[in-house]
Order: sequence, then structure tokens, then C-alpha cells
Amino acid sequence: MSGVNHPDTALTQPVPRPALLSELQALLAGGILIDRAGTPLGAPCRCGGLVDGYTCPLSLDCPRCAAPAGRRCRRPSGHEAAELHVPRLRAAGALDKVRERNDDPTLPAPWPDPDPSAPTPSEDRTP
Repeated sequence: MSGVNHPDTALTQPVPRPALLSELQALLAGGILIDRAGTPLGAPCRCGGLVDGYTCPLSLDCPRCAAPAGRRCRRPSGHEAAELHVPRLRAAGALDKVRERNDDPTLPAPWPDPDPSAPTPSEDRTP
């Protein structure tokens, strides 16, 4: 049975897995990477980065400091935090796990050369 969520032929990225985050960003900027439905990734995100298909932590409210979606995390003093709070990063990761279980076609297509021991550039979600 063919459908958006369950295509007959699984798509893979048209290029090998990049080794560096800068290479991933160049592929996104060039519109080369695709999601599982074949749509190019790399549109601008509200956070100022490029959408890599995973949930941007800045698209969520921070459960620790209550910074609203689209705003950086805040320190108790009210100043901008140097990094996003871990609970916000975990919340984005949890949403992606749900999307994975639901076969969300907007997740990135897998790499053609899956290597479970290779680091994935998208693991660092800090904009």
C-alpha cells in the first residue's frame, strides 16, 4: 500500500553523511537534503537557523526559565543564557521520538550509508 507516511521505496539523502556541522549547514543552505517525503530541507527557522527536519528547541517554550518560543533562555538574573537549558533540548528530543514512532514524513530522510557509530551533525541543536 502506498501513502505519504509509508512510501513503497524509502528515500535516502542524495549525498553521503557529512562529517562536520559546517558541511551539514552548507547542504541545508543549498537545499540538497530532503525529508522522508522528498521535500527539500533548509527553510529558515524562527530561531534564525536552517530547518534540518528535527524539532528546533527554540520553537518550544522553555520549561526551566519559561522563555517563550522564539526567545533565548534566561538566567535567574534575567540576562540571556549562553546556552539553551537542557530541559528545553530534551523536550525537543522527546517530540522527535514521538514523530519517529508516528512515521512523520517531515523528518529527515536517512543517510545512504547508515553507520550507527558515526556522529550525526544534527545532534548539537544549539543555534
